[in-house]
Amino acid sequence: MGLFDGFKGGEAAAPMGIRNAIKEELDRNDWNYEINDEKEENRQETYFYMRNELENDEPITAVIVVREYDHADGFIKIKLYDIAYLERAEARAELLAKINTWNGEFRYVKFCLDRDQDVVLDIDLPLDLHKGEFQPDSVMAMMAVGMRVVEKVYDDLTELCTRGHKASSEE
Repeated sequence: MGLFDGFKGGEAAAPMGIRNAIKEELDRNDWNYEINDEKEENRQETYFYMRNELENDEPITAVIVVREYDHADGFIKIKLYDIAYLERAEARAELLAKINTWNGEFRYVKFCLDRDQDVVLDIDLPLDLHKGEFQPDSVMAMMAVGMRVVEKVYDDLTELCTRGHKASSEE
């Protein structure tokens, strides 16, 4: 498989260990973020929200999602939002073709269109970064990889899309 899409759970003494390690890493690097915790029986989900800027000073939103269980494996997902959105429906096929090409080029990051036609970047964490033990600096490194990928395709992306985020449709 090769991608880090889960981490070992099941130890009652370890709940929130990954969440706290990421929080400490963000604090150590003086990153500004907002945190939102959601808790249910046997499950804790945490969202870290941050604003980052590309090299061209365009802002994007980064979200780290940590889901931990006290009885099973959990996961970490990193998503980059507010990159661009598809305003012209006639450009959809061309954009999807480019997204498929980019997704074939980049190993740990995948572009997609959400239901509002926003371009979103999903980032997976490779197992080999962790060497058997969770390392929170790997999360920061993979977020940086995602930012670099967005910068690499940015010009091609903005030929077909409008910069920023499209507000959710009111239905």
